[in-house]
Amino acid sequence: MGETWTEFSGPYGVSLRLPPGSVAAPYAEGITGVALPIPVGTLLTEFTLLIEAGSGPPPPGEPLWLGRRRFYLRHRTEGAAGSRYESFRFASRPERGRWIALTFVIRTAVPGVFAVPPPSYDRGAILGVMWRILASARFPAPEVRPP
Repeated sequence: MGETWTEFSGPYGVSLRLPPGSVAAPYAEGITGVALPIPVGTLLTEFTLLIEAGSGPPPPGEPLWLGRRRFYLRHRTEGAAGSRYESFRFASRPERGRWIALTFVIRTAVPGVFAVPPPSYDRGAILGVMWRILASARFPAPEVRPP
């Protein structure tokens, strides 16, 4: 992690620091996707950050504070034809009536689809990248923990 991370000014006033090799592009209507770098030759096939926003209450999740920002975390896993998906959605409410969500998606290949499967990946390192991005997140309006 000795390389310099890049400042990314995303949609909805979100600012993040991203690792070298990250590529941002439209993902779906109203959603920006960021392909995050992954090690080659492992079961890890995709590591993506999705940035989206909406109005009304934030999407449901377990509340947690990261610094001075409250997030609602939803963790999910599911399988699909030779792949396993794990997602972590961190939704926050930067201002009343609006929310922004940062969703990290980790896609891995199921070892059983290979005659000789590649090695697993360093999950701790991938989660470390996720936490480092979250720690760098800046939103349009500050949220301060009530006294």
